[in-house]
Amino acid sequence: MKEYEPIGAHRALWGCREPRVLVEGPAGTGKTRSELERLNALAWKYPQSRHLIARKTRASMSESVLVTWERDVHAETMHLFGSTRRSNRESYVYPNGSIVVVGGLDKPERTYSAEYDTIHVFEAIETTENEIEQLLRALRSGRMPYQQLVCDTNPGSERHWLNLRASSGWFRRIVTRLTDNPRFFAADGTPTYDGAQFMQSLEALTGHRRMRLLEGKWCSVEGVVYDAFDAAVHVIDRMPDGWESWRKFRSIDFGYIDPFVCQWWADSGEALYLYREIYMSHRIVEDHAKQIIELSRGEDYVATVADHAREDRETLHRYGVMTTPAEKDIDRGCDLVRSRLRIQPNGKPRIYVMNHATMEHDRTLAISKRPTSTRDEFDAYIWESRRDGAIKERPLDRDNHGMDAMRYVICAAEGIGISTPYLGVIDTWD
Repeated sequence: MKEYEPIGAHRALWGCREPRVLVEGPAGTGKTRSELERLNALAWKYPQSRHLIARKTRASMSESVLVTWERDVHAETMHLFGSTRRSNRESYVYPNGSIVVVGGLDKPERTYSAEYDTIHVFEAIETTENEIEQLLRALRSGRMPYQQLVCDTNPGSERHWLNLRASSGWFRRIVTRLTDNPRFFAADGTPTYDGAQFMQSLEALTGHRRMRLLEGKWCSVEGVVYDAFDAAVHVIDRMPDGWESWRKFRSIDFGYIDPFVCQWWADSGEALYLYREIYMSHRIVEDHAKQIIELSRGEDYVATVADHAREDRETLHRYGVMTTPAEKDIDRGCDLVRSRLRIQPNGKPRIYVMNHATMEHDRTLAISKRPTSTRDEFDAYIWESRRDGAIKERPLDRDNHGMDAMRYVICAAEGIGISTPYLGVIDTWD
C-alpha cells in the first residue's frame, strides 16, 4: 500500500477527535482525498468499526466520491472488496471486519437506521440542518474511542446554516487552502502542471463563484435574479399526497456542450412542483428522447413545451416526444417566476423544487464547477453587468438552461403561448 501524507490544514483533520468537524475551502484543496485516506486508515486501525460516506443523493456518489475512493485510495487494494460496480455498491467490507457503507440522504431508511463510528458527508452545502442533525443519532457504534461527524464543503452564502453553526462553535472549523493539495502545488508553493491548468480555470470565474471557489470566502450572491428563492422554503423532500393525479407538464431546453434539460412539473392548482429532471451534457437528442419516454411511462401531460430549435424538436417528435414551442419572452417569464416564488397570503409560495429531482449526476459539469441541476442555477442566475459595473435589465445568458425551462413551463401553466397542447405521450419508438 502506498502511504498518504497529509499536509497543511489536512494534518489538523487527521489529528482531530472532536465530535463535529466542518472541512471547508476553495475547489481543489484535496479535501475529499484527505478525508477518504483518513477514513481508510481508521477502518484498518479499528477492527469491526463502522463508517458511512454520503452525499445528498446516492446517485451523485458514483461519479464523484467513489471515483477518488476506488481509483486513488484503494488503487492497489480494490481486489479486497470484490467487483461490484460503483453505481450498485452498498458497502466495502475490510478483512478485519470494518465496513464502509455508501449512502445518500435521499434514502433515509438506509442511511439513518444503522450505527456508525464516523460519518462523512461530502458537498454538505447541499444538505439541510435537519438532515445532518438526524445523522448524529447514528453515531453510536462504539468500536472506536470516539465517534465523529465530518462535513466537507466549498463555501456558499455567509448565511448558510453550515457557516452559522461553525461560527457559533458547534462545528470545529478546518479551513483548507489550494497549497494544501500536493497534486496542484509543490512543497515550495509553486504550482505543478496540473495545478497551473486548474488555477487557470478558477481564475476565469467571476463574481461570487470566484470568491467562493478560488478565494474560499463565504459570501452572498450579488445581483441574483430570483432573490426571493430560499432553499429552506422552496426545496422539499417529498411530494404532497395525491400529486400523481394532478395535471402535469414537461419543459425542455436543448443543449450538448451546455446541458440538455427536461423538467417534469405537477400542478396542484395552487403551486407548481418540479418532481423529475434530466440535466445532462454531451448526449445527443436521440438518447434523451428515449430516456424521456422511459421516465414518462404511465403519465399524461397538458403540454410539453420546448425551445424553438426546429431540428432538435423534430428529433424528439420522431421518437414520440411531441412538443409545443415555448413562450420565450424573458421579461414576462421572469416576472411570472418571481411572482410564484413570493410568499402568498396563505404563507406558502407557488413553486417548489424536489430535493432529489435530478435523475443522474453530470460529472463533467461538476468537475468544471458548473451547476448540475435547476436547483443549483438559482444561485448562478444573475443580472448582466456592463463594463462600468452597472446592472443591465436582463439576466446573464450563462448557466441558465434550467431557468429557461422553468420560465417556459410557468408560462404554459398560465396559459401563455399554448394554443394547441399535445395531450398524452407516445410510449414506443422504432
